[in-house]
Amino acid sequence: MNTIPPSTPFPVPGFNGADSNATPAEFLKFLRSLIIQYLGDDCPRITANKAAWVTIVNGLTDHLLGSFPLPDIVIWNTMEEKIVMTEVTLEVIRRVFLRVDGVYNGSEGLVRKMFARLLDLCQVLDVWTNREVVCAEGTFSPAQMNEKALNVLVSVLRGLGDSSAVLSEEHDPSWKTLRGVLKECLDVCQDLIVSPTTPTTFTIIAFFRKPRIVRLKDQNSQEQKKAH
Repeated sequence: MNTIPPSTPFPVPGFNGADSNATPAEFLKFLRSLIIQYLGDDCPRITANKAAWVTIVNGLTDHLLGSFPLPDIVIWNTMEEKIVMTEVTLEVIRRVFLRVDGVYNGSEGLVRKMFARLLDLCQVLDVWTNREVVCAEGTFSPAQMNEKALNVLVSVLRGLGDSSAVLSEEHDPSWKTLRGVLKECLDVCQDLIVSPTTPTTFTIIAFFRKPRIVRLKDQNSQEQKKAH
C-alpha cells in the first residue's frame, strides 16, 4: 500500500495548492479517505514519508484547530459542519501519531503547537459543557467533543513518553519534548500564582511565549463602576 497521501487541491499548506475551490464537504471526504486508506486499524503501519504526514498534521492544526467559537457567539446546532470537521481532524491527528513511525522525531515545534491548540480547544469546549445545549440527532455534544479533544491530547503526550525511537545526534529523544511541555505547564502555573489579579480582570494564557500571563481589565465592569 502506498504510504503517501494523494496529491490534493485543498487549501492547506503542503496540500498542493492554495487557490482551491474545494468545498468543505469535499475536504471532509478527503480527511475520511485518509483514515480509511492509510490510517485505519487494518492498515499497515506507515514506515516511510514521515514528512508528508507531519505536513498534513501541521496544516490541520493551523487551519482547523486554530479557533472554536464560544457559546456567546454562536448556537451549537448551527455549527454542525464545524463540529464534524473538528471531530474528523482530531481523529486524523490521533491516528497519525499512533501509526506513523518516527513521527515524534524532530517534531518538537509541532507537538508544542498542538498541545497549546488542543488545550485551548478543551477549554472552550469546557465552557460549552456548562451551557444548556440541545443537540441535533447525530451531532456530537459539547461533552463528547471535549472528551475527544482531551483523549487526543493525552494520546499525543503519552506517545512522547512511550516512543522508542532510535537515538541520534540529529534529534533529541521524544521524552525531552514531553519534559519541556510539562515544565512549561509548571511555569504557567507559577506565573499565575505570582501574577496579581482582581475580580474585574481577564486572563490570557500563552504557552511557549513570554509573557505567559497577560491581565486585561474588563471594560464593561469599569464603565459600570463609573456609572455608580
